[in-house]
Amino acid sequence: MEIRKKEVLRYLGFHAASPDEATDALIDAVTKEALACVQPKSIYREVSLRYLDDARTEIGGTVFHSRKLRAHLKQSDRILVFAATLGISADRLVRRYLADDAAKAAVAQAVLAAMIEGYCDEICAQIAKEEGKNGYFLRPRFSPGYADLPLTAQRELFSLLEITKRIGVTLNDACFMLPTKSVTAFIGLTRDKGCAERGCAACDARECAYRSEE
Repeated sequence: MEIRKKEVLRYLGFHAASPDEATDALIDAVTKEALACVQPKSIYREVSLRYLDDARTEIGGTVFHSRKLRAHLKQSDRILVFAATLGISADRLVRRYLADDAAKAAVAQAVLAAMIEGYCDEICAQIAKEEGKNGYFLRPRFSPGYADLPLTAQRELFSLLEITKRIGVTLNDACFMLPTKSVTAFIGLTRDKGCAERGCAACDARECAYRSEE
């Protein structure tokens, strides 16, 4: 599993700044330990997709109310529901660090955040490779809690994918996931190459929340 240190530093708030030697060494040490303990799992399936209007999209028979989601899925005629997790061992690692070293725990949170995103990217790259054989391209992931899609949409997504049964991720009353280093998302499939071909560096949509640093 690839972990981009640049992403870890971004989560830690460094942005363009460089870490000192001690921080850099700590990141490497935590990354090594995290890689040894996480147990990543992912699932996805295709469900039905129907556009009702500019603010309502029927996915897998459930209506989701979100103008941003509808706009994000532009030109998609198929859709996947997706979930991934690093497993409970990731949460245990952070709790162990918190008990005696807050700085190390903060680094672990950043490392694991970069790790789950990197893992999701790897799985999506595999899906894209397969779908590319059929002339389809993946839209970026769109998750409950982003923009105007409420976090409560997690409940319907969990039901569509049977996430708890299949990969052991649960949802609490506030719709937060446990283990915490977990991701759910909708992924549109389109025949339009769009950003899938051009990449973020060639795109003018600077405000895009899914923009990567290239």
